[in-house]
Amino acid sequence: MFFFASLFTYFVSMNLKRALFPVFCSLFALVSTGCINTHFQKLHMTASEAPEVHGANTYQQPHSASWRVTGKINSNTRRDVKITPETSNSKNKSKESVEPDWLYKMGGVEFTGKADFFYKANSAFLGTGIGYNDGIYHHFSFGGNFSHVEFGFFIGLYHQYFDADYVGEHCEVVLFSDDKCDSFSNESHGLSTSLFGGGFAGLIFGDFFLNYSLSVYAPSPEIEGGSPDLSGIHSNYFTMGYRFHWVEVSAGFVMSLVEGSIASYGFTGGLSFYLN
Repeated sequence: MFFFASLFTYFVSMNLKRALFPVFCSLFALVSTGCINTHFQKLHMTASEAPEVHGANTYQQPHSASWRVTGKINSNTRRDVKITPETSNSKNKSKESVEPDWLYKMGGVEFTGKADFFYKANSAFLGTGIGYNDGIYHHFSFGGNFSHVEFGFFIGLYHQYFDADYVGEHCEVVLFSDDKCDSFSNESHGLSTSLFGGGFAGLIFGDFFLNYSLSVYAPSPEIEGGSPDLSGIHSNYFTMGYRFHWVEVSAGFVMSLVEGSIASYGFTGGLSFYLN
């Protein structure tokens, strides 16, 4: 009887060892190796205004579709806009007395192009569009279109080209030990994909219209194997225009905000062509 009890105890202990061994190994690996935290001491990158999206700019007949192609020139003040850096989780205190240097490089003269499609049911409409503004963007929109008023909302993706100049460090965060950090300094160029969205409202007086559009996005570049947490850009477009048959002329004012302060401002103007 004692033999069987000892044998049973042996098998139970062996099974427990097999079951708990991976757990102990994982805990040991977590304590001994930790994870990698990337901290940017300096991050300077180009950033554009959020793409402009608006409605049909005219009263559209129910159960009808329309196509529009637009070309514009945007001229905005060139500015270096300081932004708030993300919080570092590193325990390395060697550089804590140095203030992080993060900023957007915004403004300049840009050409933008866009193609839109709208379908209106009764008073509601759906739309989609694809355009260029320092990169490709595409979106869906929906809203209401009436004889003197239209409004709507939109959401899409912005594939923006960027240049970045940065300095920082990779830190291995280890429990119960000081972080092990390696410094880096580099430049990066490429495309970042960001979600953007917003809303618009307009007044329609025959062939004349007034528009307001708010478009918002936050750049999300892939740098050093990660995507730093960057401030959002809120672009406000105030435009007016007139439609001559199938050609539309528009001009207006653009103002972009970052963290509640004016980041850049300027003018926009161009032509639209209605294909039906």
